[in-house]
Amino acid sequence: METKRLWAIVAAGGKGNRFGAQMPKQYVSVAGVTLLDQVIKTFVDSCIFSKIAVPIPQDDDEFHRLNSASYPIVYTTLGGKERSDSVFFALESLRDQGAKDSDWVFVHDAARPLITKNELWSLVEVIKVESCPGVVMGIPCVDTLKLAHLDSNSGKSDCVEKTIDRTGIWHAMTPQVFRLGDLLHALYLVRENLQLINDDSQAIEGLGIKPWLLRGRRSNFKLTYPEDLELIEKILKLQMGL
Repeated sequence: METKRLWAIVAAGGKGNRFGAQMPKQYVSVAGVTLLDQVIKTFVDSCIFSKIAVPIPQDDDEFHRLNSASYPIVYTTLGGKERSDSVFFALESLRDQGAKDSDWVFVHDAARPLITKNELWSLVEVIKVESCPGVVMGIPCVDTLKLAHLDSNSGKSDCVEKTIDRTGIWHAMTPQVFRLGDLLHALYLVRENLQLINDDSQAIEGLGIKPWLLRGRRSNFKLTYPEDLELIEKILKLQMGL
């Protein structure tokens, strides 16, 4: 049986508008390390990837200052207007690095710095199953869900329209893992149709593929708002023994 190599994309092209920092949030330093450095170190230390592509904006002048820039298996690619464009370009570059359409690609957000090696290894175990179509890491929803009423005049949502049944609802996270050929084709169609998508799985679902779900850790949340930073710092310090 042909051995499938593993590849990774760490999406780092976001501006972090909701976060409100003066720099892209992937370059914010927490517990003495930038978020992007923390993510890439975890991926490198897992010792499972042939190459790790990091899409960044054309005007990015920060990445080369990171410790991550010195890892032999890490390289940058040009980011795009949308996250899906950045991942598409990175997939094409992985092909140039020797990746095959049947190889697996892990796509992860740089704004999720608390991903662990154990979670990466657990994803590897899932894709070893021959029938696996791809896998999305996430957690089942435990919160009560409310649909907000949108005021047509003000455009604001400040009251409850109704409560939504959370049965079967998951919070999708990253990494999301798909075969390179499937994801490249799915994102090509997204670009052709000028479609806006929320994650790579949504593109894959457009091909009629139903990815499996793997429960991850609640700590693998995405840095979105300023108050998230305090929690990330506390967890990182615990992990570092500080």
